[in-house]
Amino acid sequence: MTRRIDDEVAAQAPIRFGESFRRQYPWAETSATEAVVNLIRTGDLLMERVAPLARKYGISAPASNVLGILDGAGEPLPPQVISQRLFSHPATVTGLLDSLERRGLVRRTPHPTDRRKLLIEITDEGRAVHQALLPEILRAEMDWMGCLSPDEQETLVRLLGRIQTHLYELSAKKGEAR
Repeated sequence: MTRRIDDEVAAQAPIRFGESFRRQYPWAETSATEAVVNLIRTGDLLMERVAPLARKYGISAPASNVLGILDGAGEPLPPQVISQRLFSHPATVTGLLDSLERRGLVRRTPHPTDRRKLLIEITDEGRAVHQALLPEILRAEMDWMGCLSPDEQETLVRLLGRIQTHLYELSAKKGEAR
């Protein structure tokens, strides 16, 4: 039954809002709402596909991102840097780090110059998990994006980059107004 529901939902892609939306919210820009809803849906669909790959290694998709951040950094990082790179609330990252530390995939170490702070470093076991998982994710990404040509993928990345930059700028303006 799930397959049929998935097929029905896929047949409705992308999500569009009809005339009733326009009547209820005449001041809204329907295309902006459709773009946001479809970006969120796409992100959710991609995370649903990363999750089983990460679960094979006993971790969650967000935890796999933490391992990727640490492995890619090549050095221990403060938790707040991991939080920024993960685009997650610090409390969420603390929970992820607790879980990864219990598994022996990361460790907390004292900061060398500020004893009030900690650094997070990936362990050899954490690096091995990430190095095993990453090729699986990279192969899957090619499949997931296979419906777009390389040029279309590049256009998508550029457009997403413009949105991201704009959102960062909006956040910075709100921060200045405080």
